Amino acid sequence: MKKLFYFLYLILLIFACVAQKPENGERKFINDAVTDARKENKLLIVEFWAPECGPCIRLKRDIFNNEKTADFLNKNFILVQVSPSDSVYKPLWKRFNLEYQSTVIYMDTNGNEIDRTISYDGNRDSYLNFLKEISEGRNLYSVVFSAYKKDTLNVFNNYVLAKKLLFRYQMAGAIKHYNKVLSLDPDNKARLNPECRFKIAECELMLTGEMSRMQEYIKHNLNKQYVPKAYEYLISDLINKKDTANCISLCEEAYNKYPESYEILNKYAWAICTFKIKEDYDKALLMAQKSIAANPLRPGTYSTEAWIYFEMGDKEKAIKMQNKAIDLYPDPSYIRDLEKFR
Repeated sequence: MKKLFYFLYLILLIFACVAQKPENGERKFINDAVTDARKENKLLIVEFWAPECGPCIRLKRDIFNNEKTADFLNKNFILVQVSPSDSVYKPLWKRFNLEYQSTVIYMDTNGNEIDRTISYDGNRDSYLNFLKEISEGRNLYSVVFSAYKKDTLNVFNNYVLAKKLLFRYQMAGAIKHYNKVLSLDPDNKARLNPECRFKIAECELMLTGEMSRMQEYIKHNLNKQYVPKAYEYLISDLINKKDTANCISLCEEAYNKYPESYEILNKYAWAICTFKIKEDYDKALLMAQKSIAANPLRPGTYSTEAWIYFEMGDKEKAIKMQNKAIDLYPDPSYIRDLEKFR
């Protein structure tokens, strides 16, 4: 009888050990991070990034690894950064059902996802405002969506939901609700229509590469906040197509309308440099310098000036300006260009 009891005990012990499977790596990773956040009464940020991902690097530079935002982040969040070199990267990617590298998940102290962002367009102020809202529990996706469901015909509810969807890179949904704002407020009483029309054009461009909506936008809108950016998109497209005549013509049209726009100044200067219009190099240099004065935190304009100097034969100044671009944003293409200058 004792032998039978001992045998049954061993069987039960084996089953118990088998049942106690070790915790999945990604589950333990998240649980440990949530525990740390709960101990400090902070929200948890899980940032997915990769070294070759441009938006990821810009987001690190502007937000997550920026000394100017460090105090705010440390006060409100626990930040965990995950890259493809980490063993938990693929399991976490699957767990959160991700589609894009530059995804950032925001979680509460109970480990529940409360919001997420995908990609980063370089608008630092907009992202910082989003972080502030997250830290204060305002405008979370669930809150925004709930408000919309209560009144789907409210102009502001559709506008806020469209912005939230765009932040989450859900372009089709964003277009739908931006269009709904336009249909609900045809007289633009809420003063949201210029932005909505631009965002629709921008979303369609990102989804399909189609420029017609952006071309239409510059013909029918005079909003100083969005039209220069629309021109920038169109000029970039013509540069990529190597269409010198139409590109320079569009640059001149944009410059005549918005001579102080840092986007247009930089893009016009870059077009002159790209198409090697040597007689206009001095003009391009002045444009690049004026653009930098208007927006000194934009690394691409320093690189534009560097290339103009390089084409003019001044390698020393080209190297100096390219180093400034790299200091602001260590993009691999900037580093390759620097080696070429050297």
